[in-house]
Amino acid sequence: MPENTPPGSNGLPFIGETVDFFASPIEFGNKRRAKYGHVFRSNLLGTPTIFVNGTKANQWVFTGEEKYLKNRWIVTIRKLLGQDSLAMINGEAHRKRRAMLMPHFKYENMAAFTPAIREISQAHMAQWAQQGDLTLAPAMRALAFDIIAAFLFGEQRKTLDLAWLSSQFTLWTAGMFSMPVNMSFTPFGKAARARQAMFDYIQNIIDERRKNPTTSPDILNTLINTRDENGQPLPDSTIVDDIQLLLFAGHDTTVSANTNIMTLMAQHPEVMQRAREEQLAFSDKDLTSLDKLKTMMVLDSIILEALRLIPPVAGVFRETIEETTFEGYTIPKGWAVTLTPAGTHMDATVFHEPECFDPTRYERGEHKQQPFSHIPFGGGPRLCLGQNFAMVEMRIILATALRHYDWSLRSDQDLTLKILPLPLPKSGVLVHFSERQT
Repeated sequence: MPENTPPGSNGLPFIGETVDFFASPIEFGNKRRAKYGHVFRSNLLGTPTIFVNGTKANQWVFTGEEKYLKNRWIVTIRKLLGQDSLAMINGEAHRKRRAMLMPHFKYENMAAFTPAIREISQAHMAQWAQQGDLTLAPAMRALAFDIIAAFLFGEQRKTLDLAWLSSQFTLWTAGMFSMPVNMSFTPFGKAARARQAMFDYIQNIIDERRKNPTTSPDILNTLINTRDENGQPLPDSTIVDDIQLLLFAGHDTTVSANTNIMTLMAQHPEVMQRAREEQLAFSDKDLTSLDKLKTMMVLDSIILEALRLIPPVAGVFRETIEETTFEGYTIPKGWAVTLTPAGTHMDATVFHEPECFDPTRYERGEHKQQPFSHIPFGGGPRLCLGQNFAMVEMRIILATALRHYDWSLRSDQDLTLKILPLPLPKSGVLVHFSERQT
């Protein structure tokens, strides 16, 4: 090992500091940043791992793709996401697949799906209001799953057992940040079986689509109809892997974001009131207009601040493809590099009083004072493909809730954040949800 590698600890043989990391990623990072600074070394599952934080680190990572870094996931995610999915491939193969999917995620092309997002949001929230007392995270999970299914499968979603598919999805994602022990009773073992069950189910959806083709502008049609430079279709295994990836990327992060945003608004009634006052300038019909949605500046500032305070994705994972340097430290070839958005978002040299929920900081342009300071969607060639979809979906869901419903937090719950697999309060957020009296 070169003498000038970053400071840190290798931890225990083989497992390194893996147990500490999975037990509490935020505490893990905070303790080591306090001890070693914004660049430190660790060992996760036998792999030397460099943790970097701050705006300079963000720029170094996001501009280093295919130069001195390549994409890398921890072993559990590599095994569970599928080797052929967009997240796993690199270089030219990644650029071609991303270019194939990109038209679906252009902002202007979201217009085809805004009516469905609005309709699904209203239907679910009407049920929440009838229920009254509910746990928000699983309710939001059902809503988000219905929406992403519409995006992926179009009208075919109405013939699917979404409740079952969502239950398997939950088991699958629960194992992504666990020890890679494939036994029937472990989270990883349960996740592996759920992945196979989902794989088989999605394969049946593909078979049905081929028997009964449609002109629906959904992603499944794009994947089925795509041909490579030799005129050959994508293998079914690749289509299934990408569908599973998009379910993951377009679902759990939205559940985390929307649940946390609604929690923060309930905790800050003055913020909720400002957002409601803004909605007076809009009609329900405006919720399906892309032009109108992007003028909801107060709502956008709330979304952006919540994504800063509680980033839905805990880390960005890369691997050095050659020996390289950062901040004067040598990082050998083949070492893992991990970037944590929270390391920048909670940096007092970047954001004023970063622990405070203050949406007005975006009206002041605080997030623009340093480049690469606000990174909930990542950056560089792997900038979140679904960023536009996520913002449109969040705007419609939250505007629907603000316009037509009231919600308040129950006092008898633990709102401490559990970070993995995605950040959500431990209680799941117990709320009273009701129709607004106007």
